[in-house]
Amino acid sequence: MTTGRQIPYTLFTDPELARIGLTEKEAKARGVAYRLFKIPMQGVLRARTLSETRGFLKALVEVDGDIILGFTAFAVDAGEIMASVQTAMLAGLPYTALRDAIWAHPTLVEGLIALFSSMPSLSTNLDAQPVESSSARNR
Repeated sequence: MTTGRQIPYTLFTDPELARIGLTEKEAKARGVAYRLFKIPMQGVLRARTLSETRGFLKALVEVDGDIILGFTAFAVDAGEIMASVQTAMLAGLPYTALRDAIWAHPTLVEGLIALFSSMPSLSTNLDAQPVESSSARNR
């Protein structure tokens, strides 16, 4: 049974497409406000050492908190990168836990530091409502 659980999605193309949680389109359709973090794979050192700089990393984070609402990667080994974000989402960790982690260097998952250190943009959906995070519901 998958009700209420995150279902990961990976398309094994070149480069791979992987995602978990909400996409921008889904968030807008549901009226969910979010902060958008996005970087090109050129900003990930391991991608440069592999000469695999096509693609991007993108994450949606709640506006009034730090919980990750969704993640998409279009990159070499995107499914592997997504698995780290999925684990954080399952544990209810804030995005800052991934940003502040000490990852092996150079690795693709280390790109999460650059992603979550980038300047986020706010959703443009003016009718969007902040999502109540699981941490707020448990207070």
